[in-house]
Amino acid sequence: MTLRQSLPPVLRQISVRAAMDVLLQEGPTSRATLAKKTGLSKQTMSEVIRALEESGWVRVNGIVSGKVGRSAITYEVAEDSGYAVGVDLGATTIRIAVVSISGSIVHESEHPTGGRAGEALIGHMHDLVEKCLHRAGIPFEKVLLGAVATPGVVDPVSGHLALAPNMAETGSLDVVRRLGEALGCEVVIENDVNAAALGETWKGCSAGLETAAFIALGTGIGLGMLVNGKLVKGARGAAGEISYLPFGADPYREDSLERGALESAIGAQGIVSRYRAAGGGEADTRQILEAAEAGEEPALSVIRETARLAALLIVSVDAMTDPEKIVLGGNVGRHPFLLSLIRAELPRLTRRMISLEPSALGPRATLIGAIAIALNQLHNALFSPQELPSEMRLPQARD
Repeated sequence: MTLRQSLPPVLRQISVRAAMDVLLQEGPTSRATLAKKTGLSKQTMSEVIRALEESGWVRVNGIVSGKVGRSAITYEVAEDSGYAVGVDLGATTIRIAVVSISGSIVHESEHPTGGRAGEALIGHMHDLVEKCLHRAGIPFEKVLLGAVATPGVVDPVSGHLALAPNMAETGSLDVVRRLGEALGCEVVIENDVNAAALGETWKGCSAGLETAAFIALGTGIGLGMLVNGKLVKGARGAAGEISYLPFGADPYREDSLERGALESAIGAQGIVSRYRAAGGGEADTRQILEAAEAGEEPALSVIRETARLAALLIVSVDAMTDPEKIVLGGNVGRHPFLLSLIRAELPRLTRRMISLEPSALGPRATLIGAIAIALNQLHNALFSPQELPSEMRLPQARD
C-alpha cells in the first residue's frame, strides 16, 4: 500500500473520508453507527467498510450485543497498516517519534547530534530512524510519510534551508531531496516553531483553540501563529521570524543582519554575551537563570532586561494577531522565574488581559507538532478526495 494507489470515484472517496473520520476520532464503531453518524445508507457503509477491509486500513474489532437476539460487529482502524515518522531536527538534538496511522505513538526517543552538520547530520538521522523502527518492530516499507521540523525556512524552489544561522552547513544542502532519500518516503518539512505551535494546539495548553501563538525563546527565537485554525506562513514561508524585529540590539550591526537584532539580545547567545559584558563569568543560560533567581548580580539585571524585551515582543504579537492564548516555549522562555518577570512587566505595557502560559509539552512540543503534520498529511493523502481537497481532523489526542 502506498500514497499513490489508483483512486476510486470521488463519491466513494467522500464516503471513505466520512467513515474514517469517525473511526479515527471515536475508535471501534459498528456499521450501523457509522451509517448514522455519517448520514450514509447502511448499504453504502457496508460497501465502504468492505473496501477499507480489503485495502487493509480497517479490521474487525469485536462483536457487541444489542437488543435481544441481535449483535453488531465493530470495526477499528488497523494500527499496523501504516506508520508515519516525525522528526525534530535541531542543531544539537534530534527527537524522533514513530506513530501509527490511528495516532498512537509507538516509539519516541531523543539523541544528541554530536556536533554533526550537513550530510553527516542527515546520515545520522537516517541511522537513528532505522534503529527506532527496528526497536519498534516496524519494517521501513511500512513508513508511508515523514514530517521533519527544522529551524529556519525551506526555499520552495531550491530546497535549501534559510534563516537558520545555527544550521548553516545543513542549509547548504537540498534538504527536501536529502531528507526524502534518507527516510525513503514522501517528506513534509516545516519550521520548528510552527510545528511547536501545532503540537500545543493538538496535545498542549492551547488544545482546541482556533487562534493561538507560540513564542520560542531559547538557542534561537521564533513565533508560530494559528489564525482560524490555520498556520500563518507568509508569502515565502518566513512569517514569524521575529528574531529579525529591529529592537533589542542595534539592528544595523552585522550580527543583527545575520541573526536578527532581537535574537542577538534575548537568544541564548545574546543572554550569555550580555552577562559577560556586565561582569559575569563563564556560564550558560540555565546557570544565569538560576543565579538571577537567587538574586545575584549581574545575572538578575540581565534576566530582567530579557523579560522586558520579551514582554515588548508579547504585546506586539498580541496586537498583531489577537490570539486567545500565547504559549512560551524554549529552554529560556518556559523558565518559571523569567515567566514571572514577564507577567509582572505586561501590565506596564498594555491594558489588555493577555493569556500567557508556559508550554505544556516542553521540549517535546516541536516533535508532537511534527507528528501532527505527518498524520494530517497521511490521512488526507489516503482518505480525502484529491479532486476535492479538504483536510481531515487529527485523531483525538492520545499518548
